[in-house]
Amino acid sequence: SSPGRAADDLRKAGTALLNSFTRPARPTAALNEKLSPLRHLGRLDRPIEDLARIKSHFGTTLNDVVLAVSSGAVRRFLEDRGERPFRLKAMMPVALRPSDEADALGNRLSFLFIDLPTDDADPVRRLRTINRVTKERKASGEPEGGDMALKAVSHTPHVIQRALTRLVASPRTFNLVVSNIPGPREPLWMAGCELRESYPVVPLAERHALSIGVTSIRDGLFFGLYADRKILPDANMLARHIDDAIDELLKRCPDPDGHSRDGEPRQKGAERLVGAGAR
Repeated sequence: SSPGRAADDLRKAGTALLNSFTRPARPTAALNEKLSPLRHLGRLDRPIEDLARIKSHFGTTLNDVVLAVSSGAVRRFLEDRGERPFRLKAMMPVALRPSDEADALGNRLSFLFIDLPTDDADPVRRLRTINRVTKERKASGEPEGGDMALKAVSHTPHVIQRALTRLVASPRTFNLVVSNIPGPREPLWMAGCELRESYPVVPLAERHALSIGVTSIRDGLFFGLYADRKILPDANMLARHIDDAIDELLKRCPDPDGHSRDGEPRQKGAERLVGAGAR
């Protein structure tokens, strides 16, 4: 490649490393204690149209909305635990594969480390803050820079790779994972049964008691809150907080007919909790 392209690649990789490690996360007892062998899964389903309305009204992306409602839910969770909410750091996987390669095998993933404004009580301000930050970070080429940094690390000696792996997985690098995984647009079937729901299980790194995975199946959006059952026994309550955070933003959006939302309670999708038990 040309010297200019190489210099740009180095700049992007440097930006990714700078934003990843120069602003350390603040570990919290509610999320970053030593893990037990026990796991469970909190589940929530919402019509994808709910989050699409929020996205369209505020001019953000669907991923921004996912981060914002996760931020609002974790804020409520910290308050439930008697902790004063403060900014947390989320690791967010980012797909790099272009749309014209969507059917290709394998994944092309990078990462962003995003500060979640859990210290801010205003849901709209949280969403706008996240939208501004993700837009700036993506415009700077940071996801591509993270990919280049990962590839560079793969060529280093194993002792360096292990040290960097421990650093990346440290609770001082991030507090939790929030992963939005687009699902299939077309119907899927197995043994004559149509796939109607799918709840992601995003693995937990050591001293990370919670991961929030989101995926779509046709017209539905499905949240899987995978948690250490001993440290975080109330994953179902956290799922309800996400449900409430979505409703909170929807109340700021007009209905398709132009009228304000009346705020009437609806059937919660977060009432179901699956305990995965010991592993």
